[in-house]
Amino acid sequence: MEHVHLHPLTPIKRFWLTWRGLVGPSHLLTDPAKTQRYRKGFRSGQGEALAVVFPGTLLELWRVLNACVDADKIILMQAANTGLTEGSTPNGNDYDREIVIISTLRLDKLHLLDKGEQVLAWPGTTLYSLEKALKPLGREPHSVIGSSCIGASVIGGICNNSGGSLVQRGPAYTEMSLFAQIDADGKLKLVNHLGIDLGSTPEQILSRLDDERISDSDVLHDGRHAHDHDYVTRRARCRCRHPGAL
Repeated sequence: MEHVHLHPLTPIKRFWLTWRGLVGPSHLLTDPAKTQRYRKGFRSGQGEALAVVFPGTLLELWRVLNACVDADKIILMQAANTGLTEGSTPNGNDYDREIVIISTLRLDKLHLLDKGEQVLAWPGTTLYSLEKALKPLGREPHSVIGSSCIGASVIGGICNNSGGSLVQRGPAYTEMSLFAQIDADGKLKLVNHLGIDLGSTPEQILSRLDDERISDSDVLHDGRHAHDHDYVTRRARCRCRHPGAL
């Protein structure tokens, strides 16, 4: 009788199987030739990564994050990879652990709230999509030059305070967000600072967002801001005799 020798899975291949099971085989890249465009910055910065994962829902993103935390991997979130400061790619190969790049390109929804007064943007929503959604309302996103032309994301703009939109408004800013956080015990938790009542568990919150089961009545108007309310005052002070007072 012929004996079949089964080779045990390496830890890396085990991780790949886990992520493949979460997002599907077509949404996981491990070949360095195929991951290069995600590992290399728009202008500078480049490094190695164990894999690039493309979750298709917020719940998938949550599960991928948990798998990365459990495996003690460095998580690098990436949207459009149009940044110029090496913030969306590895920078060198001297990290203490392996890096997993989680691309949010498939998470590109947006939801208008309060008749377009506010916008709920997903991790991969682009400025172009936002501009298109706001145009019928006679409104503009925070940036309409350059960034929107190269496919930059809304979240990326908020992270680096981009914008100004021809000095008509201030930089991108918000006090409302939904984010994952590793607590003191090393466990991942979901923090809802969106100001929207979506439930209590990560599964409830993320499933409602994925299905866009959101209404204006769910929005909690609790005094927090989704834009820079003081910008007009600061801009007006530019015309005063003592601009140094800024």
